Amino acid sequence: MAFEVMPKTITAAVSPAYKRQVNEWRMINALLGGTGVMRAFGELYLPRHDNESVKSYAKRLQKAVLAPFFKRAVNFSTGKAFYKPITLEAADGKSELSDKIIELVNDANRKGDSFAKFCNTSFKDAWAKGLGFIYVEAPAFDTNEVRTQAQVDAIGYRPYLVYVPAEDVLDIEINEDGKIIYVKMLERFTRFNASIKATEELTRIRVVTQAEIAVYERPVITVSTASRQVKQTPEFTEYTIAPDYPIANTLGLVPLVPIYTGEKKADFECVSSLIDLAYTNVQYFQDESTHENAIQFAEFPLLILTGSDGKEITIGANKMIAIKDDKANLKYVEHSGKALEAGRLNLEDLRVKAGYCGLKVLMSDNANGKSANSTATEAEIENIDANSELKVASDNFVDSVNYALWLYELYLGTAQPNGQANFIAKLDGLYSVSQSDVREIAALMELKSAGEMRLETLYKELKRRGSVSDDFDIASEVAFAEENRNNPEGV
Repeated sequence: MAFEVMPKTITAAVSPAYKRQVNEWRMINALLGGTGVMRAFGELYLPRHDNESVKSYAKRLQKAVLAPFFKRAVNFSTGKAFYKPITLEAADGKSELSDKIIELVNDANRKGDSFAKFCNTSFKDAWAKGLGFIYVEAPAFDTNEVRTQAQVDAIGYRPYLVYVPAEDVLDIEINEDGKIIYVKMLERFTRFNASIKATEELTRIRVVTQAEIAVYERPVITVSTASRQVKQTPEFTEYTIAPDYPIANTLGLVPLVPIYTGEKKADFECVSSLIDLAYTNVQYFQDESTHENAIQFAEFPLLILTGSDGKEITIGANKMIAIKDDKANLKYVEHSGKALEAGRLNLEDLRVKAGYCGLKVLMSDNANGKSANSTATEAEIENIDANSELKVASDNFVDSVNYALWLYELYLGTAQPNGQANFIAKLDGLYSVSQSDVREIAALMELKSAGEMRLETLYKELKRRGSVSDDFDIASEVAFAEENRNNPEGV
């Protein structure tokens, strides 16, 4: 175990697995954050060109707009997985939902989010990054004062679920059986500061072992001119244990459940199924900025004077140019446009690549497999939804939710000893399209990008293949696309 006795102070130091993944999590969060966040990262995601001045770069950065391919793919595939809302039902198929489970259905995180909404938002973040966590929390109470179940009910005791993003789980340890025995999590919260009469954003650290739970707070230090000179990284910032901590962990186990939605490399180390799309989206952001900058340069022809020293030349509006030297030659030189066309075609190729990267997670690997007694079409129908990346991720998510539900029941004292919850989650989505459909859709998108197909036709083909829901309004979507033609972010 990391330690048997909770220390008085702790730092935000992270595990090696965290360090291997944090750069991609940062990139994914930036893509989900949109144009403003991408601009805020500056040269990290939009490098400065060689010999480009700081002033010129700043202007280019402020004009750069993120086309949200990644964010749209995350939203689209999450919508496919949650085509029907996630539900809770009795494991035996006949019992009625208990009062505490009904409370969970109506308010899963004690912040007013229903169970369905909590699961949708949790899956979306975990799906984007490949990894996420659910922490099952319960309010502490004095066991000397609250002893009976009636007293527990009287104080309104109820556990709740907390989604923890992958980047907030700083360190974690498991035993030889694969069970989590220690976790260190970063918690973000707001608090009203009476001295400045405003709400401030703060962080604290929660440490959980099988025996104890402790919360550590970061000391509020007045920033002075001297302290600004010290570059103190968050990883080594010290947090001090809060009053009344540590407290006993009544469960005897760490109530944290990992959600693996991508390619698992090791314990708590997973690569997002959409990582190729994320990198492609960043590349498009960079290339489009370069292309737009080149267009701005090419829009203005260069005036070239040869054969004269130009001392008597005046250029400007309402001016006439007079050249005394008979050998002098004054002419405009314009960009041929070939390089601009190459840049445009490169952006078109990236759009198609982004579209394919977003669709491939819906493709069933065995869609072309068939048995000896079935036709290719029958085999494709049987295998559809069977093992697409989105389907596998959704199944893993439901398994994690169901274990969290068991922990929830364990807090209530109603759990079965075998780790199986009395009430389980069910998710019935539209998880995949066939391999042939993916190829066809990619080809259709390429035709649209090349200007050889109308957007309305593309939408009709997508709807015919079931890639969009039945209530997808083609006319309104075409109108929306036309209205936002020059705004890659849409709404």
